Amino acid sequence: MKNNSHNRLVSVLVIAVLVCAFGAAAFAEDVPAVSRTAFSISGYVVAGESVSLTAPYGGRIMDYAVRVGDILQAGQTAFSIETMKIYAPCDGTIGGVRALPGDETSFVQQQYGALMYLEPVNLLRIETTTAEAYDNNENKLIHVGEIVYLQSNNARSRTGTGRVIIVDGKSFSVEVIEGSLRVDERTSIYRQANYENQSCVGIGRTVRVNPIAITGEGSVLEIMVREGQQVKRGDVLAELAEGVLSGHVASTKQSEVSIESILYGIAVQPGQQVSRGQVLATLHPVAKLEVEADIHELDLDRIQVGDTVQVEIMGLRTNNVFMGAITNISSLSHAQNGDAEYKVYLSLPVNGAIREGMSATVYLNE
Repeated sequence: MKNNSHNRLVSVLVIAVLVCAFGAAAFAEDVPAVSRTAFSISGYVVAGESVSLTAPYGGRIMDYAVRVGDILQAGQTAFSIETMKIYAPCDGTIGGVRALPGDETSFVQQQYGALMYLEPVNLLRIETTTAEAYDNNENKLIHVGEIVYLQSNNARSRTGTGRVIIVDGKSFSVEVIEGSLRVDERTSIYRQANYENQSCVGIGRTVRVNPIAITGEGSVLEIMVREGQQVKRGDVLAELAEGVLSGHVASTKQSEVSIESILYGIAVQPGQQVSRGQVLATLHPVAKLEVEADIHELDLDRIQVGDTVQVEIMGLRTNNVFMGAITNISSLSHAQNGDAEYKVYLSLPVNGAIREGMSATVYLNE
């Protein structure tokens, strides 16, 4: 019985040893084993390329959440620049849209008088005075915002309602907000809805309200409305940027990262005014990280551009050995303890765990 147990124990131990050996062999196939006796040189992970992130147009930098050292993903917005928005001054219908994204506003306005036009909902207005009002003191005191009742002197059946929008001494303006009145019609204005003569505050002629010219300064980023669209007061009609856009092409509204990068430096502050093309930040693309190492002049014959060598990244606890290729050997030396040394640069595979500044050991081929 004891012999059988002993045999089983030996078998289990043998299997365990074989499994460990097989696992080690498999791991060695995935990650090259480092020969600690091989000749090596020391270095650091550095940026192989530096990219400037610039303002796509002029404006004010809005608050941002990014910090130096952050990893920014491709397509991520690093900074937003405040645009100038044009709002509808009243309810109405959009017409005569002549501006396109990328246009200079000054050019469009010189050609067409405006970027677009807004035809107000209320197309009639009456400009008049209290000269023909019923003669009492109250009728001489007109108030902005008060509602008045309108009746055509040409045809009493044509009536309407209006609102006083401007008062200037004895003169005042009434915006016709509803009714059946016509253009160029002599119209009486009353405070009472029954058109009582004693409530008459004036008589004037209806005129057509001209379309409102929508103008602005800078360049057009985006037109938010279309021809014939109904809008409400306060709706955004267009977004403009300061200055001239490159090539008359509207750029993105935000400063976006084109490739995964390390945010190395920020050159602007929230609220700062910037111009188109101004540098906002410096980026180090992750895919361009490399190792920079020093090699003694007497060891230069050990290497050449194109050699594939093992690189151990010391800051990684596991899976820290990679194959790198020597991409450049500097032709300029720098003194180190009285001896000449040269910079060697090695490419690295893209790996999210590798960080700029990590120590590296490069094992050179014998």
